[in-house]
Amino acid sequence: MSERIWPVVRVSILQIVLMAGFLGNIAGWLILALLVDVLHWSDIDFHGKTLNTISPEGKIIGIIILFSVNILLVLSAWRWLERKRLQDMWWVFSRKQWRYLAGGLAAGLGEMLLVFGGMVIIGVVQPSWGLASVPAGTVFMASGWLFASSVLGPVVEETLNRGYWFQNVKRGWGVLPAVVVTSLLFGGMHLLNPNAGLLGAINIMLSAVTYALSLLWLRSLWLPIGWHAGWNFAQFFIAGLPNSGISVSSMGLEGTTLFVSKSLGPHWLSGGEFGMEASLIRTVVLIMAIIVLLWLKKNKPVPEGEAG
Repeated sequence: MSERIWPVVRVSILQIVLMAGFLGNIAGWLILALLVDVLHWSDIDFHGKTLNTISPEGKIIGIIILFSVNILLVLSAWRWLERKRLQDMWWVFSRKQWRYLAGGLAAGLGEMLLVFGGMVIIGVVQPSWGLASVPAGTVFMASGWLFASSVLGPVVEETLNRGYWFQNVKRGWGVLPAVVVTSLLFGGMHLLNPNAGLLGAINIMLSAVTYALSLLWLRSLWLPIGWHAGWNFAQFFIAGLPNSGISVSSMGLEGTTLFVSKSLGPHWLSGGEFGMEASLIRTVVLIMAIIVLLWLKKNKPVPEGEAG
């Protein structure tokens, strides 16, 4: 019984610690005090009562700090609490893994193009050229947000979800419960994002299913990391649409995206202020992706040793 219960208990404890943000906040405030007071970054305002009152520069730096603390916490828990190696969560570092990362990036970009293209075709989104001459400070901020949202964020979230959570629940209860539970957790976490709604949460749960199936198919964490990163990058920096409720304008990054896209149709088709993740078009695309991944896993098994 302990082998079924304790892995899930440890998952729950780690999630509570992460959601409470206690360790991340301590580290964040110490580092920000150094940046603001010692380096005199007086334009960064972290004294607002809500995230919306914090300056874009402060948001980006704060998110990078929080993600960095969280990845260290997850990896420490995996090594010292679970007493396991990175290979045990199917996170392998080798030349062969670059193919899976590249394949994931292509899948994320392809998914975005299908959803975005569908929106443009039916007329619920109207794109226009977005790139413009912007100050050097805005370019720096865009680089920081690209690193936070399209590199560090996917690494942290996939290590936690498809790594720590998935492997623990799978060890205690099996593959199907692990897919279901971790997908529900992943979607539920995003309900805390700005402008979140039920359809957006459902789609993010479905995206978690695709990431889990890709993990099971190739037994490599790099494919879901790449898929997640490709999607985040493409919807924000190519389509110019919000990334899980975080818009270009809220980050002060106008002029740094390939397109500026205006939502014209109903929110259940355009995604509204949450972005493409809350569109029914993405629901259809994700269901198609799940069907393809199930077929691939059944009919094209990975050869022994291929994932290493």
